[in-house]
Order: sequence, then structure tokens, then C-alpha cells
Amino acid sequence: MTLRLGLIFSTTGSYAALGQSAMAGALGAIETLHRRGAPQIMPVIADPRGDMVAYECMTREMLESGVRHIVGAITSWSRKEMIPLLERHGGLLWYPCPYEGFESNDHVVYLGASPNHHVVPVTDWIATQGMRRAFLIGSNYVWGWETLRLARDGLTARGIEVVGERHVPLGAPTPAHILDEIRDAAPDCVIDSLIGPSNTSFLQGLAAHPDRPPIQVLSFNQSEADLAEIGPAANGLVSAGSFFEANAGDTLCDAARRHAPNGRVSSFFATSFAAVEILSAAVRAAGTDDPATVFRAAAATPAVTAMGIMPIDPVLRHAKLTPRLAIAKDGRFDIVNSAAHPVAADPYMTAQSAGRQRPAPGPHRKLRVVK
Repeated sequence: MTLRLGLIFSTTGSYAALGQSAMAGALGAIETLHRRGAPQIMPVIADPRGDMVAYECMTREMLESGVRHIVGAITSWSRKEMIPLLERHGGLLWYPCPYEGFESNDHVVYLGASPNHHVVPVTDWIATQGMRRAFLIGSNYVWGWETLRLARDGLTARGIEVVGERHVPLGAPTPAHILDEIRDAAPDCVIDSLIGPSNTSFLQGLAAHPDRPPIQVLSFNQSEADLAEIGPAANGLVSAGSFFEANAGDTLCDAARRHAPNGRVSSFFATSFAAVEILSAAVRAAGTDDPATVFRAAAATPAVTAMGIMPIDPVLRHAKLTPRLAIAKDGRFDIVNSAAHPVAADPYMTAQSAGRQRPAPGPHRKLRVVK
């Protein structure tokens, strides 16, 4: 049986580097599986260019043409545009990107990092470093809003003051006045939840004044996909992720050299590669490409992937992943902290909320004002 597999990634547009890395991972897996003698996979490729209307149109066209499985979407905005169509047509999305949690849909398999894989390690690390003042900056859509909301909760619970929060339109450069505001606030650290040109311009702008004291920057999603584009301005940045190039074996490195425009393995590349491996193994085990049957097969028998074994929760539909922290240096990431074993996703943050002590409300608590 030949499996027609939809690949929907924005390989052009404002966050093209992420889409190119993810697309390369999926194509690298298809090629690798073919060489191993696995059943044929025929990719059906679409580039929505970061346009949400195009995501909807291209998803509909794929599903109406008989495609039943899609590996794709970079942003949560695009994923949420696709879900109603997946529900209507009975398709299944294999989502390979880190996201903000608080979702579990019967037509999605969540293979990227959840907030307990990225937000929690970052806020824990800040607390262990004795930092007391944090500034938050993110892209102005659901990923930025929700990850920074969770970061604010986590920091506040640890007694760390949030001295400011700003959001930048998706795809826009970070304005100079926000950089000035951050410097004036003199935080110990900045949590950066920006993507694309906003992130590049922010890091380069923040590093453009070597005469000022350096500010520690931490990211929930910085990867090798666009690290070289940022250049020396990324040095010292701490990033959370489920996978870095340092974790990659020969299979992923060889595939990246053949397919990735920058030749690098990123979490986007590796997770898209693993998504195709898991799907291929589940289709063989199920003997059909029926999405519900394939998902049950994938959850019943964890596949061995280039990222390792990735068990999928049959109820929450999220993969177990290994949370890691890494520091950028000269275009590479050095891993400085890693969980001892894969950790179950906690998309609704129930485990964290149960153990969290929130400050008692008092007469001087202030309303949060978002400008």
C-alpha cells in the first residue's frame, strides 16, 4: 500500500527557517524509510507561506483529495485553523512542534514539547540561578500569550518579579522602544517567546550595546533551524527543548546534510523525522491508513525512532519527551541539563498546579495591565 502523506509547512514567509527544517525532516524520513524497504510513502506538499487562509485552503484540498494523514503546521495559530477541517473530514494531524499546551484533540497527535517540557525547566533554572527580576517578550499570537502567561505564573510562584511584558506582531521586527524599555527595567533575565524575524532582530538589537551590562536571555523554542542566522548575538542564550543537534545520531545528521537548507538537525527537523517513522510503523501494524486505527496502533506499541522510543499517551495523545536545557555558543548548542528519562507530557499543567504554592491574595495586589 502506498501512503499519501500530506506535508504542510510554511517554507517561505516570516518563519520560513522553521518550516524548512521541519519539511526537511519529514522528507529525510521518507527517503530513509524507502531505503530500508518500508512501504512507499508519497508526499503531497503544500507551502502556506505563513498565511492562515492558505493553511485552511490547502488542508481542505488535501483532505478532499483523499489524504488522511498530515505532518505539518508550525504555529499553534495554523494548527487551530486546520483542526475543524480535520474533524470534518476525519483526518489526522501529526504535529511536530513545541506548543503552549491546553489542547487534546482527537484528530491531532502532539509530538512536540508541551509546557512542562519547556516552560517549567526554564522557570526552574531561573530560580536556581538566584535571579529576582524577569522581563517577558513574545510573539503576538497564542504561542506568545500562553507561554508567557505560564511563565508569569511560574516565576511569581517562585517569588520572582516580572518587571514587564511585551508582544510583537508575528513576522515584524522587534521595535527599538521595546529594547530600550527592557534595558531601562534592568531585569536579571528576559524570557523570549518570539519567533522568526522578531526573534532575530530582538537578539541582535539586545546585543548591539556591548557597553551595557549583559542580560541573560532564555527561550522556549530556539533551535538550530535559525541559530546561524542570528549570529554571535545568540551566544549565551539558554534554550529549552526536547532535542538538540548534540543528541542526533548518524541517521539524522546524514538526512540533515541531504535535505536541510542549512544542513543542521533541529528539534523541528528531528520531530518531523520521528513523526513519519511513527506513522509508517503504525500503518504497517494496523494494516490500514484509517486514522483512528492507526492512532491506536501508534499508542499501543511505541515506535523506535531516530529520537529514541517515543511512547504516546492514548488519552491525551501527547508523546513522552526528554526535557533539556542548552546554551548557545558559536552557532551550536551545548546541553547543560537533561532529564534522566523521557517525561510524560502535562499539557494542562495539572501536576505543576497541584504542587504549586501561590502567593496569598492581599490588599496590595495589582491588576495585570497588558498594553
